Amino acid sequence: MINFFKNTISKNTNQAKIIDIPKIGSVLFKKSNQAKRINISIRGVSNVRVSIPFNISFKSAEQFVHLKTDWIRSNLKKISKNKIKLEEVDKNYARKILKQRLDYLCEKYNFEYGKLSIRNQKTRWGSCSAKNNISLNAKLTRLPIELMDYVILHELVHTKVKNHSKDFWDTLDKYVLDSKKINKELKKYSI
Repeated sequence: MINFFKNTISKNTNQAKIIDIPKIGSVLFKKSNQAKRINISIRGVSNVRVSIPFNISFKSAEQFVHLKTDWIRSNLKKISKNKIKLEEVDKNYARKILKQRLDYLCEKYNFEYGKLSIRNQKTRWGSCSAKNNISLNAKLTRLPIELMDYVILHELVHTKVKNHSKDFWDTLDKYVLDSKKINKELKKYSI
């Protein structure tokens, strides 16, 4: 989980902290210009984030989270009950399948990428670096083909659009029919 938050923290340590909360685990606390009050969001079984206005201290936000521990745990349980947990996958096996699918989609839609790495990540389905190197989660091989293709195309679109702007989503929609519906389906699976 710490790896998931690593990029956020390395930007500015005065604006983000990871704090281990008993019975919850690692929680990302992040200062935000948009936050008008302390806001807790749960984006997965092990992804709890706390947005904090700049006029509130990390210590005050941590105390607030301690008061909300039962609520957070209850929501984490609901999420984990509704998710399909995927088993580990041999990376060499996954590499063969994912490379073949990645190359097929590149040829079909005229994409190019740098290097490919396959990992058994705990928090990400995939990523694309500034040099267009693609990293894919080996567990993608356990998903239905349309979900696997969605993740691969998501990363390939990042070779052209490096953020999650409207332009990115519009571009992705050119390659994936009903991408929002497919993204919802993907959320039913836990890495």
